[in-house]
Amino acid sequence: MKYPEISFEPFFSWVCRPRVMYAPGLRSEVGYEMAQLGGKRVAIFTDKGLVDAGVADMIVEAVRNSDLELAGVFDGIVQDARIDIINAGAKFYREKGADCMIALGGGSVMDTAKAVNIMIGGGEEDFAPLAAQVALYEGAKPLPPHIAFPTTAGTGSEVTIAMVVLDVKAKAKISVAHPYCNCDLAMLDPELMVKLPAKITAFTGMDALTHAVEGATSTSAEPISDALCLHAIRLIFKYLPIAVKEPDNVDARGCMLLASCIAGMGFSNSMTGAVHALAHALGGQCGIPHGLANGILLPHVMDFNVSERPERFMMVADAMGIPVDGMEPEAAGRLAVQAVKDLLKEVGLTQTLKDLGVPTDRESLKPLMELASGDSQITYNPRYCEEDDILDLYLKAL
Repeated sequence: MKYPEISFEPFFSWVCRPRVMYAPGLRSEVGYEMAQLGGKRVAIFTDKGLVDAGVADMIVEAVRNSDLELAGVFDGIVQDARIDIINAGAKFYREKGADCMIALGGGSVMDTAKAVNIMIGGGEEDFAPLAAQVALYEGAKPLPPHIAFPTTAGTGSEVTIAMVVLDVKAKAKISVAHPYCNCDLAMLDPELMVKLPAKITAFTGMDALTHAVEGATSTSAEPISDALCLHAIRLIFKYLPIAVKEPDNVDARGCMLLASCIAGMGFSNSMTGAVHALAHALGGQCGIPHGLANGILLPHVMDFNVSERPERFMMVADAMGIPVDGMEPEAAGRLAVQAVKDLLKEVGLTQTLKDLGVPTDRESLKPLMELASGDSQITYNPRYCEEDDILDLYLKAL
């Protein structure tokens, strides 16, 4: 493809703090790596699903085969990083006398662990006042040693400087940023993913794809994030169907882990857009898993946005493997929309919010619209979204 003329802001900054390691079986090195960070007594944060599947035992065994001391395993994390569970996690860390942490899980686990570490580092007892501040930059300092093992290829939370927490009472998701909240070391071990069910593999993969597409087309898109997000798209379109159909395929699992991680590096600098704003509202109000909401909304928001930044959507189409030479950029972008719909079908996901119990009339959708319109990510959408636009996007996805 002939590279199109694209623009970006004349000034931007780009950062990615964590060190990243990749290898099947990498978990065997966790004791050595944590010692290099100064950790001696480790608390593992995970969920009951990974405990029941035996995945947590793989990390516990690696810890016990090292010089690290195991303080305990906190497995009370559920879907979404709930503030009450974050507080319970910090209490567990302190009571067990831990001085470092391992986060083992998907986005909810990693975001919970991030918030716990902020509380430990700052001596806080309740995360709610911190969540209310949203941006925790002033006076921020490095936090206790923290290693992450992602077990889904979706959020990229191991490398992002934000966490999305759930205020259960308000039924609202809040994005909270802290410059040191991400892990010191992301250890990508695809062997930890082979027990992940096909449906979760599929919708977490669509989460990673959404990060990559929105990261490459947002108003803050720039060349470094472009390189990461576009390559993430290439990897996802090739390897997500394989990972869904062949769960034991470690190569496919590994390529999805890498795609998720590099998309995370990209979008955490260039931000996302309306897909994330609308999906956050669906998660808070309706309890829909974030990746599933993203996957359903993505083609509709792309279709809404294509005319605003056609050259960027042409690059997205090219990364998806669509032959775009000689095409008008907008026409190429429309083919990318269809490619996402085809991928959703190929990996066995629903394409309609109606299947998930979302109300179908405009009046009932207004609380969702109000949350989405106030979400920080909607400001980075390439096309301005009026309230009626948001309602129309929800209705198109029903």
